[in-house]
Amino acid sequence: MLVKFICSLLLICLSNNLLAERILIHLSDSFNIDELAQDELVWDLRPLPWLVLEIPNTRKDTLRQRGIDWQIDGQGYFAADLSIPNDPNYEKQWYLDEIGVSNSSQQGEGIIVALLDSGVDPNHPDLKDNILFEQGYDFGEQKQEPYDDNGHGTAMAGLIVASCNNGIGGCGVAPKAKLIPYKINKSGSNNFLESDLAVAIKTAADSAATILSLSLVLKAEYSQIIQDALLYAKSKNKIIVAAAGNLGDKVSYPANLPWVIGVGAIDKNGKRLRSSNYGDGLSLLAPGARLLTTLPGTGYADWYDGTSAAAALVSGVLALMAVSQPNTNELAVDLLANCQDVEALGFDGESGFGHLRVTPKINNLNFLSTNKILLPGDILKLDLSLQNLAGKNASLYLQVNFPVDDKRLNLFKIWNSGDSIEKIAYNSLLTDPYPLNSDLLLPLYGTSTALLGDGIIYDGMTEGFYELSASLIFTDESSLEARKIIWIELED
Repeated sequence: MLVKFICSLLLICLSNNLLAERILIHLSDSFNIDELAQDELVWDLRPLPWLVLEIPNTRKDTLRQRGIDWQIDGQGYFAADLSIPNDPNYEKQWYLDEIGVSNSSQQGEGIIVALLDSGVDPNHPDLKDNILFEQGYDFGEQKQEPYDDNGHGTAMAGLIVASCNNGIGGCGVAPKAKLIPYKINKSGSNNFLESDLAVAIKTAADSAATILSLSLVLKAEYSQIIQDALLYAKSKNKIIVAAAGNLGDKVSYPANLPWVIGVGAIDKNGKRLRSSNYGDGLSLLAPGARLLTTLPGTGYADWYDGTSAAAALVSGVLALMAVSQPNTNELAVDLLANCQDVEALGFDGESGFGHLRVTPKINNLNFLSTNKILLPGDILKLDLSLQNLAGKNASLYLQVNFPVDDKRLNLFKIWNSGDSIEKIAYNSLLTDPYPLNSDLLLPLYGTSTALLGDGIIYDGMTEGFYELSASLIFTDESSLEARKIIWIELED
C-alpha cells in the first residue's frame, strides 16, 4: 500500500509539472522572440505587443528567472439567456417592425459583418447564401473551418443575415449582407480564452468587414490584450458592437468602453430585461426577448433571449446603414442619433441613448446640421431651429451629456424670456415661458454671442460621444424634443 501511495504522489507531481497552461507575454523592446521554443507559441499577435504561449508549469518559473513577465490567459463567455416577405415565420419576428427594418429601403448589400462567436453552420438553408465560411477561422481549435457545435453563433448569424423572401424560416435584419464567422471557443464549451478572442479581433480588423459583432462578455473587468486588439480594430476604422451582459448589474467589458457600442435588451413591451446590464457604459437598448432565429442543421428557435441577441440586431441595423454611410465614426453617431429617446431626456443609464431604430423621428424642433466628427481645435457650430410654433408659449431646457473617463455626466441649462442662462436641475418647476411669435433660429454654439459658448473643441476633452438635448415644454404641458450627437476624436 505504501508503494502504491508513493507512486500515486509521483504521478500527481509529474502531471502537475507537465500540465500545459495558456499564458500571455507583453512584449518589451528588449524581448528576443528567438529565445522561445517555437512549439510553445500559440499566437503571435504582432504588431500588437503580445505573444501567447502554452507551456508546462515547470517552464513558468524559468521565464520569471529570465526576467520575462507573464500572466494567465483570462476567459469570457457568450452573453445569451438561453411588403410582407413569404418566409413562414416572419410574423413571429415582431422586432423587425419595432425597429423599423420592414420600412427600410436597404438590405445590407455589399456590407460584411465579422461575427466573433462559436462559429456558424454554413449549410443552414437560411444562411448558406450569406456566409463567407472560407474566410473564417476556428481560433478555439486552431483549424480552418469554424463549424458551430454550440449553436450560439448560428443563432446570432440568423438574426443578422438570414435570407429573406426565400420561402423558409424568417428574415435577418440585413438579409443581403455577408458574414465572416470567427470561432473563438473550444468545441462543446460556452467559454473562450481572451487570447483566442484577441487574435480573432486582430484578424477581423485586417479583413474586409466593416462591423465586428461580439455577442459576448469577459469574466474580468478589464483585459490589456483585448484592449490592445480592440484599439487596433478601431485604428482600422471598424465599428465594434458588444453585448452589455445578463447579470442585471453594471455593463460588462468590453461593451462599457466609450468607443464600443454596448447593447442592452428590452422585451416586446419596450421594458429593459431585468437581467440586462445597465449604467454609464450602455449605448442603447434593442429587442432581446423571444427572438426567432436559426439553429445548427435546418431548425429554428423562437425563444432566444439576452443581450447577445440584442447586439446581433444592432450589428444588422449597422449593416443596413453602412450601405449609405462608409465613415464608421459617423455611422456610430447616426445609429445613436436615430434611437428613440425614452425615460429621461437624452442619455440615461437605464436606456443609454434610447431604443434601436433604423430611422429617426422628425418634428418641428431640430438641430441644424453640423459636422458629426470633430477634432481638437475644431469649432462646433450648432443652431436650434423652432418652426411652426407661433402663438405658443414654452420653456426651453438644454442638456449636455458627455464622457469623462469611464463615466457620463450631464450639464443642464434653461433659456427663458430674459435670454439669461442659469444652471438648473432638469426636473425643476417650469417658469417664465417664452412667447414664440415666429419661427426661431437659436445659435447655441459657434460664435461669441451664442447661448452656450464659442464651441471650440479643446485638447483635454475625452474621446467619445457628446449629446446635446433640447426640450421645448409648452404651457399645456405638451412638449417637443430634439437632440444632436457628435463624436469628438483624439488626434493620433
